[in-house]
Amino acid sequence: MTPFAYADRWCQWSGTEGIECKNDRDGVLNMPFPTRTESLINAKGYYRVTITQPTIGENQVRDAEVWGFADNQISLTWTVRDLTVTEIDQRIANPMSITNYYIWKTLIKTGLITQAQAAANLPAEMVDAYLARKRLLGD
Repeated sequence: MTPFAYADRWCQWSGTEGIECKNDRDGVLNMPFPTRTESLINAKGYYRVTITQPTIGENQVRDAEVWGFADNQISLTWTVRDLTVTEIDQRIANPMSITNYYIWKTLIKTGLITQAQAAANLPAEMVDAYLARKRLLGD
């Protein structure tokens, strides 16, 4: 069995964004009757949507939607913003829970293990996670 797939997305234009969006199936848009031609679809107030996924760098995230309308076509993309230092630290700290952070902090503070020993024996991503968690908690 072939998975269901949509061929195109059609929306009405509100003046600032696409609304009342519909997906066509097998090249037929039901609106309340099957419509196959773009001119008939446009006459009912629906326009084909072109979606452009932005290129996102390692320390960036997709942000606000950007809609456009020109030549009977609606476009949709997103702005991209840089992650904040806190967001980057949260991503880096994710592998180490707060509980584990406090266990390691206690081991280091009580002298059972030195910070140098912990850094030498833990994988680099755990050291990075510990330091990021420390920054996030303000310790």
